[in-house]
Amino acid sequence: MADLPDSVARHAPVPEAALRAAAAYAGDPWTPENPYFAQAEPVMARLWAELVHPFLRGCDFTCVLDLATGHGRNAAMLLPLARRLILVDIQPGNIAICRRRFGDDPRIAYIVNSGYDLREVPSGRVTLLYCFDAMVHFDSDVVRAYLAEARRVLAPGGRAFLHHSNYQGGHDWRAAPHSRAFMSQALMAHYARKEGLSVLRQQVMDWGGEPGLDCLSLLERG
Repeated sequence: MADLPDSVARHAPVPEAALRAAAAYAGDPWTPENPYFAQAEPVMARLWAELVHPFLRGCDFTCVLDLATGHGRNAAMLLPLARRLILVDIQPGNIAICRRRFGDDPRIAYIVNSGYDLREVPSGRVTLLYCFDAMVHFDSDVVRAYLAEARRVLAPGGRAFLHHSNYQGGHDWRAAPHSRAFMSQALMAHYARKEGLSVLRQQVMDWGGEPGLDCLSLLERG
């Protein structure tokens, strides 16, 4: 566990090797060639206006971290609001696409990460950690590792906006409806509190015609 950031090493319920394997299982399919990115891009503006932005009321966009940024469709919504934007993805090719998309904008930093930690992000700087349409695939152990990291990188009063699975029908996300990992509204709240984050609000929602499949959670560092 010596290679992990202190926050993850202290709280991670599983060894680093298991986290690495779980992160790879979740992240390996999302290469730049995955057709989902092109399919999801056209609907992002509507989802942002109708669902995401209203849920983010009261958040501070001074320094935003977009976790699992993909091809940057969420980043495009966040950039007009942010003074600083940190784009993080497990796939180097996706970060390369974001570099081409956003160029040398001095507000943006680009990070290829492990899929389970944020070791390159300084502690206490981020005002909003944002993850939409990605954590739904993350193993619950990876989710908890990221919550420990969120507690570390968030500034006091900073918030984490997480779109995650509410599916409890199986344990292999690749075989589940809309590729949802095993997770729940209650488990997210439980893990968040154990990692020192307060739960401000949660919203269970349908996705792709599946009732109650997903959940939005807004957490805060005290």
